[in-house]
Amino acid sequence: MRKLFASMAGILLLVLFVLPAHAQFDIGNKIKNKVNQKIDQKIDKSIDDAVDGKKKAPGEKLAKGDAGGGSAEGTADNTEEGKMKAWSKYDFVPGSKVLFSDNLAGEELGEFPSRWDLNDGNAEVANFGNERVINLVQSGTSIKPLMKKDQWLPETFTVEMDLFFDSDNPNVAYYVYFVDDNSTYKQEINGDLWNGIEIRANQAKFKTFGSESEELAAQGIKSQWRHVAIAFNKRSMKVYLDNQRLINIPNVTGKPTGMRIEIDKRIDANSMVKNVMIAEGGKKLYDQVMADGKIVTYGIKFDVNQATIRPESVGTLASIAQLMQEQPSLNFTVEGHTDSDGDDKANQKLSQQRAEAVKTYLVEQGIKADRLEAKGQGESKPIDKNSTPEAKANNRRVEFVKR
Repeated sequence: MRKLFASMAGILLLVLFVLPAHAQFDIGNKIKNKVNQKIDQKIDKSIDDAVDGKKKAPGEKLAKGDAGGGSAEGTADNTEEGKMKAWSKYDFVPGSKVLFSDNLAGEELGEFPSRWDLNDGNAEVANFGNERVINLVQSGTSIKPLMKKDQWLPETFTVEMDLFFDSDNPNVAYYVYFVDDNSTYKQEINGDLWNGIEIRANQAKFKTFGSESEELAAQGIKSQWRHVAIAFNKRSMKVYLDNQRLINIPNVTGKPTGMRIEIDKRIDANSMVKNVMIAEGGKKLYDQVMADGKIVTYGIKFDVNQATIRPESVGTLASIAQLMQEQPSLNFTVEGHTDSDGDDKANQKLSQQRAEAVKTYLVEQGIKADRLEAKGQGESKPIDKNSTPEAKANNRRVEFVKR
């Protein structure tokens, strides 16, 4: 064992001499301290079990999430159809008006993200897998959206984001709070929201609520992004981790006023956030059709510059399919819309492909093809000015226009 540690120490010293003092920061090539890491992980796990007041007995199964459904299979189905099928019970539908959206487009590497504010710690824009991400550099880092007014969250809203979990440190925990910072917390207003939603690789908790997903845990410990979705409706709150609903509380006490994200990690590990979107809740689908003659949705998401529907779109698509099954006289033109970035012709072509992809999916769910028409509108019909990230996010949408 002493020889092993001596050898590792020698390698680390050699690396320190070879690397330049100010190497460009790229998380994908980041050198971590590996000597004591595995030991620290075991210590962290023991600490977590003690804090949670539990110790899993040998052979004991993990608790199932609230979503239930579908035991994990021995091998994952990596086909697009398989991924969509795995999300078949995902019922999250995002709000109908974007309040905050940040895909970090145009941000400078190594700088603090321009559309965020810092409460504590250190955060910077980094490159990971050819994408811009917010790197939460150290434990205790706390960031919040840079908004123009206080108490900006409405009584009904949704939050989505992608969080990264590093296989080298499975004990990393992210916390999402619905108060800007501790100094603005007021018991008579914010109530239970002094507490944060704790999100780990396979579990979500809020106070005593929440659970660990057996299905997600069965996938094993690996470096991966998890999609987090939160729906808050006056006093009820649902929290989803990938395709699993792990928190479903009917009576949260307190009024959300803002949002912040914090990180807790005891050893060096990649901890990153991307694709944050906050939207105000809207009318029920049927009410939208009756009032406006159409449904405007931001819940149908696609891979970048492609017409491939992302799995987290399933909740919205399922709601549309259910509405059409319950209302057999409803027929829609599926319209794809983009923002003004990029080439006009390319946007037009992409929006048509995306509209056709949505139609194809709904037909596969049992909706007759003659009840749907696909039409790409490109950037020709904006509903906002394309002047801010939120305006552009509002223009990137799918509409179901009654016909």
